[in-house]
Amino acid sequence: MKLFYNAKFYSMEMENKIFRAILVQDGKIIETYHELPQLKNVEKIDLDNAFVYPGFIDTHTHSFEGGLYSLGADLKNVSNLEEVFTILSQIEKLDNKIFAYQFDENLIAEKRFPTKDELDKIFPETPVLLRRIDGHSCVINSAAAKEINWKEKLPTNFNGYLRKKQNGEASNWFHHNLDDEAILRSYHAAAEIGIKTGHTAIHTMIGNAYAQDLHFQLIKNNIAQFPIEFILYPQITNISRALELGSPRIGGCILADGSFGSYTAALKKPYSDNPQEKGILYKTDEFWENFILEAHEKGLQIAIHCIGDAAISQILKFYEKAQMQTQKDIRHIIVHNELTSDKMLDRIAAAGISATMQPMFDRLWAGKNGLYEKRLGKERTLRTNRLRSIIDRKILVAGGSDWYITELNALAGIDAAIRLHNPEERISRFEAVELYTKNAARLSFNEKRLGTISKDKQADLVILEKDIFSSENIKDIQIKRVIKKGEFLIQTK
Repeated sequence: MKLFYNAKFYSMEMENKIFRAILVQDGKIIETYHELPQLKNVEKIDLDNAFVYPGFIDTHTHSFEGGLYSLGADLKNVSNLEEVFTILSQIEKLDNKIFAYQFDENLIAEKRFPTKDELDKIFPETPVLLRRIDGHSCVINSAAAKEINWKEKLPTNFNGYLRKKQNGEASNWFHHNLDDEAILRSYHAAAEIGIKTGHTAIHTMIGNAYAQDLHFQLIKNNIAQFPIEFILYPQITNISRALELGSPRIGGCILADGSFGSYTAALKKPYSDNPQEKGILYKTDEFWENFILEAHEKGLQIAIHCIGDAAISQILKFYEKAQMQTQKDIRHIIVHNELTSDKMLDRIAAAGISATMQPMFDRLWAGKNGLYEKRLGKERTLRTNRLRSIIDRKILVAGGSDWYITELNALAGIDAAIRLHNPEERISRFEAVELYTKNAARLSFNEKRLGTISKDKQADLVILEKDIFSSENIKDIQIKRVIKKGEFLIQTK
């Protein structure tokens, strides 16, 4: 048995429920104490006046891509194309492929993507994938274009830039054509990044968003080798295959629409800075009705990517229909749930639908002259990332990063949630921590095992140098230790 003491343990069962010590045996918390107990025959572990919370849980990541791209080129801080080319030329190949991510053409001097010909000069024979920060567009070189079996032929004047379905075709080819060693290496890289940022569990999507579950079975078979808990989503629309895989859920990031940045998020009214464009609904009503009703009937929890109000409305009406036919506590998920009206939120609450949201989207793209305001205008921007309105309606909402789109960092997400650009949608510190602990555990039906520091729960803990509930700079708090099932994964002095 281990007695962890000399810390402030925030249970997260309710506000101000604090313990001073916990007793752990066989990976579980077997007792909690308000005062230091006098116990014999236990290993005593002094936590040096730290602040302890349930291990963070990120409920929406592309961990394979996040781990894979972490082994490639991070273009987040480049200021011009010359820097892009320099970084790419120095990067290590992975299974004879080059990966680059976090590129934002709006933040570099040239205000454009690199071209196929420019990439060919560096890599004439090695396939290159360079993804935009939102993941909804990319650039490839000639070597990649030749390898991919395109459903629709590329235009003769193709310059390397892809979006919509061809963006998906390209990225899926790169992800599907890796050997097992590269795949496992990517997940181990993801696990290490997760641990360093205080996570003990991560929800991750595996699949091509259509019929192929890619390496789902490989990861499921090797799940015990990872130091972090991966909660898997077969990111497919093949219900029979999801059931064959033994999954309780389906989806994760199967797309109802795209993104604001790429003008592919489906809106009810046109984009403010592109009045000819309203985005795109990726699938028909008939498709979604058949898919959602069957998956619901089979007892699968469904998670669907919806950014724009038109996409959310499309999915919501079939979630509602499924619940009207057979009421179930199945916690279907609207992923992102970005642009909503009061009426839409009322319907989500009435239907018992859940949401997984990314507070860092607001931090990065909201605010005066931000991406949201440019694309949507001021009025619609105020209707994005409505955490306060959602929580007040008692909708189950959990926090995620959409990593690799934003960094895998729960502290940054918590900080963003309490400082949303729209003051009326900000939430309390306790509510923000709930997004990544108690609520996240409920989303995956793990509330009896994870999400709070409580008797009989798994001893998954993140130990911080400073207190989230009093620190001004939450995102910069140092993570001192991470404990999974009572064992240290990392510890710093």
